[in-house]
Amino acid sequence: MKKQLQLSELTESLERGKTNFQAQIELYDLRELCYKMDNPQLLEYVPVKIVACFEQLFRDEYQEILVNLKVKKNLKNIDLFKDTKFNFDVIGAFEENTISLSDYLSLLIPCSKLADIDTAISKLLGINFLTEFRKKENGNIILESIDEVFRLRHIYCHEVPLKKSIDVDSARKLISHAIEFIDDSDDIIRNTLYSDQISGIEEIEIAKKNYEKADKELEELIVTLKVKQDRGPFHYNNFSYIDKWKEYRQERALCDSSINYEDSYLPLWYYRNLERNTKSLIKELKEDYKYELRK
Repeated sequence: MKKQLQLSELTESLERGKTNFQAQIELYDLRELCYKMDNPQLLEYVPVKIVACFEQLFRDEYQEILVNLKVKKNLKNIDLFKDTKFNFDVIGAFEENTISLSDYLSLLIPCSKLADIDTAISKLLGINFLTEFRKKENGNIILESIDEVFRLRHIYCHEVPLKKSIDVDSARKLISHAIEFIDDSDDIIRNTLYSDQISGIEEIEIAKKNYEKADKELEELIVTLKVKQDRGPFHYNNFSYIDKWKEYRQERALCDSSINYEDSYLPLWYYRNLERNTKSLIKELKEDYKYELRK
């Protein structure tokens, strides 16, 4: 694991990843695009894209873990970061609140193999991640696919390609298992972080309140930006796209939490999805208007 980051590479990486909610969407899109890839060599891109999405999505998971109060109190005892160093530019950025400690630490964690993810989540949460994952439906099969994703990605990026490329069905299977891996990993992380919370109806209520809190924060942020815009100087933006974005947020949450194609959905996952996408937009807006927000 890298022990130190320069401020420039840190900010550049955060800038590239600020629209993190798109990473999982891209996996769904990629699965459908496989049918249009008539050149077998194009399918070699699939493992590369999956790992790229893993890097962003698990970085976001690590950030959520690192801001959890129980984990923050125990950071000094987590040997994952025992040799971590900070240069003065980064320390200055901490003091100015342009980046957070969770931003910095999450970028130090590698994502070049399944063992990296296992080590990070296991040490951060004090669990055996792979043991917990194998308890999931088809857990062993999914883990075998994820190992294969990382193996193929390494080959296609760093070695002479295989004589036989993966076919469409194999590529779609890898993507489907990658999506299941992300969802099941998120479930393990949340269940561990919030294990002291009551499940069932009260858990749904908590998820709903978390979403409503995030939605209120988004509305207040937009009002703040509009006020600052009126005072100027400020590049003009009336945020007219927000209503359309909310329609997308609603449809995405229903789609991702659906039990069947019609109108049944899982309320807990519905509200969590709404919250996650709302927080993603808040993060993006704060980054886009960080200089204006300081005024």
